Amino acid sequence: MKITKRIRETFKTAEKIGVDATADKLGLTRETVRRNIRFFRKNERDLEAVKESLHQIEGNDIIPRNTVIQQIQERYSDKELKAIADGYSIGKQTIAPIHSFENEEVAIGVLSDTHFGSKYTNPEFCLNAFDEFAKNDVQLVVHNGDVTEGMSHRAGHIYECTHLGYDAQKEHAIEILRQWTDTPFYMISGNHDAWFTKSNGALIVKDICAEIPNAEYLGYGEGNIKLSKNANMMLWHGEDGSSYALSYRLQKIIEAFTGGEKPAVLLAGHVHKAIYMYLRHVHCLSAGAIQAQTKWMRMKRISSHTGFWIIWVGINKKGVSTFRSQFYPFYV
Repeated sequence: MKITKRIRETFKTAEKIGVDATADKLGLTRETVRRNIRFFRKNERDLEAVKESLHQIEGNDIIPRNTVIQQIQERYSDKELKAIADGYSIGKQTIAPIHSFENEEVAIGVLSDTHFGSKYTNPEFCLNAFDEFAKNDVQLVVHNGDVTEGMSHRAGHIYECTHLGYDAQKEHAIEILRQWTDTPFYMISGNHDAWFTKSNGALIVKDICAEIPNAEYLGYGEGNIKLSKNANMMLWHGEDGSSYALSYRLQKIIEAFTGGEKPAVLLAGHVHKAIYMYLRHVHCLSAGAIQAQTKWMRMKRISSHTGFWIIWVGINKKGVSTFRSQFYPFYV
């Protein structure tokens, strides 16, 4: 069905005199009037995109196809056009990266809390993870935040850093992370990264991703990746703390989502714990950490599960059909 002059006339008339009077005036059934109104509203955004062209073609019943295509191409990026073609809706927010893994089992490498710039982080652990990702043919890699150590105002924190300040930590992180070049690499920022934002407005993880060709920044605290039309994976960081029972934190995160916002897969960083559970039809993973236990964590009796994950997500038309995971610990 195309947008015709008749549909536009129906909508404009109904706005002024209502559905019943419009049906009588235009010789249409009331259901046809309602259907034309619904269709016009559904396509209102595209009509706005081409409204400058409409006044030039008042005498035509149908908007020329090439004009519509040209206006849509000018309005949307290539990424958004791909999303539209695949049937996804485009809102004002940044759209999630979209992949077409339907009827596949996709292997995903999971990193979190690398804290580059900390003396408790061994960069070789990250490179070892990359080696394992390559051996297992992962199709994308994700990072769940706290890419850098940041610079807090906590007394003594400066003595725990190998790299001081925004520039030093950014360049150090780029040097390590750019060594993964095989697949898309998605990152969110965490509370340690945000110290640079709070002190001087710098988005250090966004700036790191800008220097790595296959990397993409998804935002602060959380980000979404569409593995298929019906399979959404969320990266989540948070600013809460560890729980006595490892499962409790994931339970509360999942409880906080309304039904329409629940992802199929949730990967959570921040607390440096590694655990998998399945709750409310969500595959939940606490992502561990590349950073080892710090002195501050030990003083607070907080353990650190140092390591990384590889997950294998089976996808069908309904969403996630199977889920397998393997944690690779580092003993430090």
